[in-house]
Amino acid sequence: MPGQNLSTHGPPVRRAQPRYLGAFCTNLAVRLQSGSHLMLHGPRGSGKSTLLASMLDYYRLRSIPCALAPQTLGLADVVSALSQAYPATDLEGLDRRAIGARLRRAADRVPGVLLLDHTRDVTTAMIGFLRHLRGGIVGALLVVDIDSEFEGERLLAWRRHASRVRMPLMPNRRLSRLLRSGWAARGLPEIDGKTVQEIVRAARGRVGWLRECVRRLEMPEYWRDGRLRVSALCIDSEIAIRLNPTGPRMRAHFRHPQSFYLDVETTQMSNRRARERRARGTTP
Repeated sequence: MPGQNLSTHGPPVRRAQPRYLGAFCTNLAVRLQSGSHLMLHGPRGSGKSTLLASMLDYYRLRSIPCALAPQTLGLADVVSALSQAYPATDLEGLDRRAIGARLRRAADRVPGVLLLDHTRDVTTAMIGFLRHLRGGIVGALLVVDIDSEFEGERLLAWRRHASRVRMPLMPNRRLSRLLRSGWAARGLPEIDGKTVQEIVRAARGRVGWLRECVRRLEMPEYWRDGRLRVSALCIDSEIAIRLNPTGPRMRAHFRHPQSFYLDVETTQMSNRRARERRARGTTP
């Protein structure tokens, strides 16, 4: 039934599954578990990271190997996540080829899922590694933030590597209820309809943006003579969402065995730049 917790069919959100996300989450979970490689895209603050946290809970409750990379900048983060999904795999003393092969064998025996949040780049090495995990071995969800024309063009360039899935936005009516509930919980003066409309319009369906906005309601700098400075509140909420740190690099916490993958990608990048300089007839 729409609106109830879908823990028996799809990812259980930490509270009841929103109606607008129920069928979407169920479909996404099934596709990933079958081994699909997908690219979830949407604006910052639209709830993508919250969705991934729920999916991680869902798979772990069912003993399905799964790991979440809080930030994905290259192959090192992918390998780190795969290593965490299969922690019993002994990788000590292996070279890079042996590490990749052993992780793939572990995944081939027990298929799993990788959740790759805040994907900033899709490198050649990363594409090649993920290609070996296709065919029902490991499902992969790459999450991409899209807020600018450049980011949209970059997504188009990546479309051949994974099927694109757009993150659903929260309906305005639900955003209004969420805003009024947060407002009332803070004991603030009754909010008028015009203010609700202004804030919901600025949210543009992004539940994470609205939560950031509600969090700032108690800050005195957004109030003057008992009146809310709506424009300042919305602008600062937007800045906070755009500049919000996306979490520590996984390799900062897990340096073995993927440290050598960084060297591989750095070498490939240097070689590519050298070829471009030679093609232009220039020197370093």
